[in-house]
Amino acid sequence: RELAARIQSRKLSSVELTEQCLVRLETLGGKLNAVVTVMRASALSEAREADAEIRAGRYRGVLHGIPYGVKDLLATQGVPTTWGAEPYRNQVFDHDATVVNKLRQAGAVLCAKLAMVELAGGMGYNHADASFTGPGLTPWNTAFWSGGSSSGPGAAVAAGLVPFAIGSETSGSILTPSAFCGVTGLRPTYGLVSRHGAMALSWTLDKLGPMGRTADDCALVLAAIAGADPL
Repeated sequence: RELAARIQSRKLSSVELTEQCLVRLETLGGKLNAVVTVMRASALSEAREADAEIRAGRYRGVLHGIPYGVKDLLATQGVPTTWGAEPYRNQVFDHDATVVNKLRQAGAVLCAKLAMVELAGGMGYNHADASFTGPGLTPWNTAFWSGGSSSGPGAAVAAGLVPFAIGSETSGSILTPSAFCGVTGLRPTYGLVSRHGAMALSWTLDKLGPMGRTADDCALVLAAIAGADPL
């Protein structure tokens, strides 16, 4: 909310904020095993578009110009969606997940695909930190795991790599990394947020939700991504 007020009043540009996030993703993301793909070119393009719209008086709301990342089980057109697993390292979809579309409509700037436990723990949790990017690490003490399966979103938000991220939960995969990393995770009511474009683990349990610095931030993001979806 504070960043949004600065962007709306043009005390801070989306390009400036996005560049800061990209640098942190590129320099710190690897140390935390939190990042799969940094989307530098498209993120800066989206940020420039946001700044132009805001200058022209077309402010879309509190997420306009705000950078974010998504757990790498959400489809992003033309960018690898790896599901955290080596066999899918080069998997690319021709569409965006509904949540990504909704955030784009709100003017948010997608900066990165964030790491996760392989197949969201669908191979079992004998090795709970399994991921081809390495085990996610909590920035508070990198000797410890950042939790799963939304390990990247938890670490990235806690370390200030992005202001918020989208995680997924089947059984604890938003709440656990949020607890391990000291951020706020919101596991929405089943069915409140469309899962179109997300890897399915359990049709009757899967949920997508925001991870942020505060409950207020999570509420702002939930308002943008919730709602019925014919897909």
